[in-house]
Amino acid sequence: MDWKDWNGKRIFVQLKSGSIYSGKIQEVTDADEQGVIFIFLIDKFGDKVIFSVSEILKIKEEQHGSN
Repeated sequence: MDWKDWNGKRIFVQLKSGSIYSGKIQEVTDADEQGVIFIFLIDKFGDKVIFSVSEILKIKEEQHGSN
């Protein structure tokens, strides 16, 4: 899976920590040489959220028009 394909998409994501977010992905980036990939999200409340793809338990694209 190429995580960069998720750029600009509205998503629902549940992390292994139990946190749940819904919002639009602003950027997907490779942060270091070990291949750690981070997702930068603006959630439905307008807050910035950053997490590693290794923390994702579940992710799905939301339909257009969802918040």
